[in-house]
Order: sequence, then structure tokens, then C-alpha cells
Amino acid sequence: MSVRRVAQLLLGAALAVGSFSAYGAEETYKIGMLTSLSGYVANMGLGGRDGLMLAVDEINKSGGVNGRKIEVIQLNDESDATKGVPLAVDLLEGEKVLAVVGPVRSDIVEAVAPMMVKSQVVDMVGSTILPTKSDYAFATAPTPEEEAPAAIAFLKEKGAKSVAILSALDVWARTLGETWAAEAEKQGLTVVAAESYNSATDKNFIPQLSKFKAANADWILVTGAGPAAGLILKQKAEIGYTAKVFGSTTFPVAGISALMQIGGPEAVEGTYFAAVPFSVWDTFPKEDPRFKTIGDFREAYKAKYNKDPDQAQWWIGQNYDIGMLLAEAIKRAGPDVTGETLRAALESIQGHQGVLGVTYNYGPERHSGVSGVVVAQIKDGKVVLVSQ
Repeated sequence: MSVRRVAQLLLGAALAVGSFSAYGAEETYKIGMLTSLSGYVANMGLGGRDGLMLAVDEINKSGGVNGRKIEVIQLNDESDATKGVPLAVDLLEGEKVLAVVGPVRSDIVEAVAPMMVKSQVVDMVGSTILPTKSDYAFATAPTPEEEAPAAIAFLKEKGAKSVAILSALDVWARTLGETWAAEAEKQGLTVVAAESYNSATDKNFIPQLSKFKAANADWILVTGAGPAAGLILKQKAEIGYTAKVFGSTTFPVAGISALMQIGGPEAVEGTYFAAVPFSVWDTFPKEDPRFKTIGDFREAYKAKYNKDPDQAQWWIGQNYDIGMLLAEAIKRAGPDVTGETLRAALESIQGHQGVLGVTYNYGPERHSGVSGVVVAQIKDGKVVLVSQ
């Protein structure tokens, strides 16, 4: 029996629980989704929405949670850091949601975090880092602290001696860049240069790449997302720079086909990046339980949306898992769930295996309990597993 089917049966069992609470017997559990449905990280928002709604559909068809259905209220921050706060106000004060899913941009996550704490509303953030005020925030993707050791260890295995780091300006990308630098020094690699860029607006990366080339960096570590990734690879080739590239988990955020179109097949070929099993599921042995779990999810996704999920867009699976994690936590908290009891219920979740292919382990002092980073490579236009 698949993990997804087991989850459905467990959720269906929640019907046996009494249905009287502060919400009222006929009311839904309101979940807000504050995400980027347009703008430069729209792929993350749109894909995440589809993953979450697939989970919610399955949950509701199984009878809901505690006898109630889940309702999702979607708001678009347009990938704009200035628009997140007023939309969060709408969700918290207007809709009075029980929990929020998103945002995906770390700077928006940081901006709305104090509001979540004040309102005691759980926030399942799309970013890989927690905000400064993380009392009610839970990370659902590998953090920089997990990604960096895996990335640097892989570079060492490949014989790297020196690295250059190109980081986007947002909070998450800067944090990852700093964590990569610290880990590189720890593992004996030399960071010969570090530069930044604006992933939303910059199109010319030759100045930074030229500095890296002059410094003789044999690997480039790139944080960030969007079309910039393809342009970086294209312009690196244009100046005859042969250093290998290792990207962050969001490197292929535009999708592999878009990355190939922007950067060109030759420039993109061979690029490495940190990934989660969702992105390389078909290269796992068939006896690996993740192969079947992710394969079953892909079939359900195709049945609902009439297309296969893009393997590089792991946030589709991430948000499906968020839906299931919230449903499990609401069930554990009981019909009279509040923000505080929902947080405690999430903190009690250990060993949860999701379709992202990672394991979720939370606790009162651990709100970023995701493990399972692998290394992937773009080969012949496809994403393949290199190291796990």
C-alpha cells in the first residue's frame, strides 16, 4: 500500500472524532496560501499551489479532518517583497486563517514572521530558511545548514581546490552563500572570490564571472533562482571560462527546458546542483521505497492536471507534503485546534516520509527538521542522480 494511500486512510479515520469546536460544526479549516503566482519566482508559487491543492482535494475526498474540510485561500504576492505584509494582514485579520502556507521568498517570510507570532498562526514557509522570529514558522525544505555540507563534500570528491560564490541578494541566497563559504573553509577549500547579483533584474554577469576567472576558481557556487541561472551559464561559456558550476536547490526554478533555452544546451550540460529525491526519483532503484512513493504521487498529479509534474520543480512535492503535514497536525490537535495547539502538534511529528523524498522530524527546538539532500546533474537535457 502506498504512503499516499495510507495517508488518505488515516485522514479518513479522523471522521470518527467529534466535530464541535471554536470553528463550529459545519465550518471549514481555513488555510491561507501567500505565495508568488506571478513575478520571477512564479514557477515556485504556481507549482506549489498545484501540489497543495492536490493534497487538499485528497484530504477532503477522504472526509476531511475531524469531520471538516480544509479550505485554501490563495493570495499572490507577485514575487514582490513590498506586497507580502498587507496580504498577510488580509489572511490573519480578515480571513482569520488557522495556518499559512508560504511565502516562497525569504525576505517576505522575514517581513511577515512577527505578525504570525503575534496572531499565533503557524506558517509553513516555502523558503529553506526560518525567519528571525520563528516561534510559529516551520521550514519544509532542506536548510543551508544541510545543503552546504553535502555540496562541499561533493566538490572535494571531485577534486576541487578553490571556489567562487555568486549569491543573489535576497535573505535566503545570502545566507546560503555565507554558509557555503564557511563550510568550504571548514573542509579545506579556498574561497577565492564572492560576488552578488539581483536575480529579479540583472542580466549581465560577465563582470562577476570575469573576476572569478581571473582568480582561477575551478568551481562556481551559485545561489538564487529564475532566468538568471541560464544567463550565468551562457555568459560563462561566452568568455571561455571552463570552471564547473554547482547550483543551489532553487537553481532550476525556471524548469530544465527553460534553463536549456536561455543558457543553451552546451552551456547547461553537466551542471550540478543540490536537489531532493523528488527531482531524481526515476534514477533510484525500483526497490527503494521513494521510487514508488514519488511515482504514485506523479500518477495522481497527472490524473488531476493532465500533465506530468516537472521533476526539477520539487516545490510541487514540497507543498503536497505541507498539506498532509497540516492535516496530520490538525488531527493530532483535535477539533478544538488553535494556533498554539497546532504548533505543538507539528512539533510532535517525527519520521514523516513525504513525496518530496525527504524525512520530516520536528520538535519544540527544531522547526527546520528536513533531511535528505542529494546531488543531481543535468545530463542530455535531463536531471539525474549523482550522489546521495
